[in-house]
Amino acid sequence: MTEIFSFTETDPDSLGATWGPLRLHRLAWRPGCDLPALLDEWESRLTYPGDTDTAAMVTLPSHADVLPLVHRGFAPLTVIAERLAGRSPAPRPSGVDVRAATRADLDVAVELNLHTVRYDAAFGMVTERPNTAEHLRTALAEVLERDHEAMWLAVDGDTPVGMIYVDMPQDAGWMERFASARPFAYLAHLGVRPDVRGTGAGSALVAHAHSVLDDAGVASTLLHHALPNPRSTPFWYSNGYRPRWTVWVRRPALRAPTGVSSQPERPSET
Repeated sequence: MTEIFSFTETDPDSLGATWGPLRLHRLAWRPGCDLPALLDEWESRLTYPGDTDTAAMVTLPSHADVLPLVHRGFAPLTVIAERLAGRSPAPRPSGVDVRAATRADLDVAVELNLHTVRYDAAFGMVTERPNTAEHLRTALAEVLERDHEAMWLAVDGDTPVGMIYVDMPQDAGWMERFASARPFAYLAHLGVRPDVRGTGAGSALVAHAHSVLDDAGVASTLLHHALPNPRSTPFWYSNGYRPRWTVWVRRPALRAPTGVSSQPERPSET
C-alpha cells in the first residue's frame, strides 16, 4: 500500500531533475480521507524552508473539493487529462506535412524538445538543468529505437518545425492508475518551434497521432498539461481531452511564517 506521506530526492544528474523539483514531498490522497486533517499532520513533516528547489504535491480528482488546499497556499499546477478514442475534431488546415521520425532525426528531436522545456519552464514545474540536453538525447534515442512507430515530425518543406511522441500501451504502464479505459497510451511530448506557434503545426501533429492511436485500437490517451500556460487548456480540450486529475503544488514546500522572509539566511560577514 502506498504510504500517505512520502519524500523523494531526485539525482541532479538525471532527466527527472528537469521535470520537477529536486526534493519533493507527496501526500497520497485516497477516497473518503479527511483531507484537512491530513494536510495539518503533513505540515509538521515538511522541511527545507526557503529552498526553491523543493515542493509539496497532492494529486486529486479534478472535481474534488480543494478549498483545504487553497487555504493552505497550494495552487493547481498541472492536469492529467484524458481523451477517449474517437473524440477528436476534424483536422484544421496547416502548411505542414507529418512524417515518422527516424534515428537520423535525433539532433532535431533534441532541439525541438529543448524549445518546449524552455517554454514550459516559465510555468513553474519544468527546469532546464545543465545536463538536460544530454539526458534528452539519451531518452529520445530510446524512443527512436522502439520497434513500433512512436514519434512524428511536422515538416515545412524539408525543415522539421515540430514534434510529437507517445508512449504506446506497452510503454505507458506507469500511468496505469489514471486511465479510465484500456488499452491506453500516454502523449509524452508535443512541441513546435517558437516561430510557428499558432500556425496549425501542433494541431496537425496531434491529429496524426490520434489517427494512429485510434487505428491501433487504443481506447484512451493520457497527458499532462500545465494550467498556468494560457495555450494548454483551450488547445487540449479542443482536441478532445478532459480533465481527470489535478496536481496541486506549494513551492517551496514549507511556507514561511507571516512576516518572515522565505529566503535562507546568509552567514554574517566578519
